[in-house]
Amino acid sequence: MVGHPGGVAEAVDAGVLGLLFRAGPLYCALPLDEVVETMRPLETRPLAGTPPYVRGLTILRGAPAPVIDVTRLLTGVPGEIERYVAVQAGRGMIACATGPVMGVQEIRAEPPEGPAALFSGVSKALIAAVGTIGTEPLLLLRSIRAVPDEVWEAAGSPPESDS
Repeated sequence: MVGHPGGVAEAVDAGVLGLLFRAGPLYCALPLDEVVETMRPLETRPLAGTPPYVRGLTILRGAPAPVIDVTRLLTGVPGEIERYVAVQAGRGMIACATGPVMGVQEIRAEPPEGPAALFSGVSKALIAAVGTIGTEPLLLLRSIRAVPDEVWEAAGSPPESDS
């Protein structure tokens, strides 16, 4: 789960265009240059033996793609799904299952410090910066790459090369 080298962290100070959405109680955004498209939720087939935040597989643009419940990934609690946001990840596209998508806006946020420094595990690797929207916290996410290898294998995606 690595963002673009020098990308999000540097661009955040000047503001970055992001797709704003809800993930349960959280406001989140993905850098717009990582978003392929948004859509209504598609039929998703569950996969046994995957982490709880992996809802299963769907078909995006004719190819199998893992579906990640962003609310569950960030909070540990399943989210109410209203939209799928397709993003390009290292081995293919991923469908991020989210709450409502609220549109595109300039996001101003800073790398996690203070209370945000308490993030650990997946959350720490996933959160590029923290800002606010009104009086609510806003999490600017890095590229979603939280899909385990076994899920990619089930989706039929070839392994990433180390070169």
